[in-house]
This record gives sequence, structure tokens and C-alpha cells, in this order.
Amino acid sequence: MRSLTLVALLASLTAAQPPATIRADQPGDRAVYQRDARGHAALPVVCTLPGDPVEVVEVQAQNRATGQPVGEWLALALTDGSWRGKLVLPTGWYKLVLRARRGPAVVSVGGVEHVGVGEVLITCGQSNSANHGQPPQRASDDRVSSRDFGSGRWAHGDDPQPGATGTGGSPWALLGDLLADRLDAPVGLVCVGVGGTPVSYWLPGQAGYARLRRALELVGPQGARAVLWHQGESDSIAGTSADEYGARLRATIEQSRRDGGWAVPWGVALAAFHPAAEATAERQAAVIAGQRRVIAEVPDVFLGAETDSFHERGMLTDTVHFNAKGLAAHAQGWFEALLPRLAKQERG
Repeated sequence: MRSLTLVALLASLTAAQPPATIRADQPGDRAVYQRDARGHAALPVVCTLPGDPVEVVEVQAQNRATGQPVGEWLALALTDGSWRGKLVLPTGWYKLVLRARRGPAVVSVGGVEHVGVGEVLITCGQSNSANHGQPPQRASDDRVSSRDFGSGRWAHGDDPQPGATGTGGSPWALLGDLLADRLDAPVGLVCVGVGGTPVSYWLPGQAGYARLRRALELVGPQGARAVLWHQGESDSIAGTSADEYGARLRATIEQSRRDGGWAVPWGVALAAFHPAAEATAERQAAVIAGQRRVIAEVPDVFLGAETDSFHERGMLTDTVHFNAKGLAAHAQGWFEALLPRLAKQERG
């Protein structure tokens, strides 16, 4: 009798143990995927399950705001030791739930706390695109995420933006807030800017372009709404002509489309002001002319933020970098430039 009681007790304790955890390899926490024209994205789901074999591994999305399931459970396929599948979701902010079953029993669970379908932007250029303003900005909306193009890891979209140089502020967290609120959608930022760089640094074959190419590889074809370019101050110092500037930026854009495998849109800011004596008004005008030429002549390139008057409007924290007022105005400029391109995706 005593031995039977002990067996029963051990069995009850074993049954009470929580299921083992499924490790989710993709998507990463806070990942955002670019939605298509219908407002959907196919999320790659890859997970690893240690221990004994199971019969079924499934994934389901839950709306983070309501906790309600979105769609049915999707069965994943076992391939090369991992369970894999594509989960198609509409615009939204989700929690993914994973479960493994052996017969009717759930023997392992896991998930990803934050995953979004919305808008993804790659930002590129020199210091005022790359965390050199002050003070650092915070994204107030939980749905704004930033991705380090080197490691591929996602985080909440606060400054300093991972991947870009500088340890200060940028417009990107603020832009993320503006877009997330207006579109009622998550926003993902991939920032590759480097302070003090001329347009030639971003030419194909140069170090800057390698950073941009890596970002394009991360998001994949059709994986971003646009590349946002803010650069020009260094070329005013160098005396780059309008022809040279236009030709170099055009070469970068065209190569990005070949390497990216799709006609990635570009937004080009008007930015040339620098207080250095070498950066004469004539030289600054030449850089702006080169930027305008690219906007006018290269397909699917649109006018971005215009920041060349910030030094006249009390928007600098030093002689060239933006203060809090300037960072907010820079974000607003990009918001207004992007919004016409996103009009079909607005809520309502």
C-alpha cells in the first residue's frame, strides 16, 4: 500500500511540472516586418525544441492590446532540426505563442513577446542622421523598434540608435512615434549613418556602402518602405560640385537597388550647411543642387526633410548638430515627406 501511494505521489508531482520551453530563433523580440500593399506580412517562424521528439509544433498570434488570438494555430514543419513556417499577419502589434504537442498533451511552450507588422525604414548619411544631436530622444510608443544592422538584434527604438555612430540624439525615435500614432502601426528603424562622412564614403565598394548593403540584406526584398538619406555637410567643406554629388549619390542608389533585388525607394534630404570657412554659400548651393538633381531625375526618389535653415532658427546644439527643437523639426520634416507615400495605409 505504501509503495502504491508513493508511486501515485510521484506521478502527480511529475504531471504538475511545467512544460519545457521552446526556443524561438525567429522572429526576434520587437522585430517589425514591412507590410505589403494589402497591409500584411509573412513572418518567418523558426524554433528549436530540445528533448524528446514531439508530433506537432504550432504557432499563433495574439493581439497585444486585447490578448485575443489572431487566426488559427499554424502547424510548423520540421526541417534540418528546426521547426519552421510562415505566419501571415495583418498590420498590428502581436505576441506569438508556441506550443508542442505529443498526442493531445502540450509538452513544451514558448513565444515572442513583441512582434509587429507595419513600416520599416533604413536611415543613412552623416552626423545629423547618426546620433550626434542632443539630447538623446526616447520613443514613447511601445511599437517603435530599432535594429542593429551588425548583430541583427532588435530593441525598443530609443536613442542612441543602434548601428549608427554617436551617443546622442537623432530624429528617428520621434519619427517612429509620429508614424506609429498616425498610421496605428508598428515602426522599425535600421540606422547605418556615420558622422563626418562625404557622399563618396557611401559609394559602392566603400565602407559606408557596405553598411547600407548589410541593412538591405537584413530586411530582404520589399522589406522596407524607403531609405532615408541625410548627408551633405562634408561635401560643402570639400567643394563637391553639383555634377559630382549627383553622380555619386545616383551610383549609390542604383547599386542599392541591384544588391537589394528590388527598386528600393529613397528619400533625399536637402542638407548642406556647415559653419566651416571652406563651406562657402556657393559650395553649399552646389550640394543642394546635386541633391535636387537626384530627386528630379532618378525614379522613385522623393524630397525628404529640409534642414538647411536650422542654424538660422535656433535649432543647433553646437555649430552644426541639432538640439531638441531641431531633432523634433527634423522628425516632422521626414513625417511630412513620408505621409503622402503612406496615405493608403492610414487608419480609417
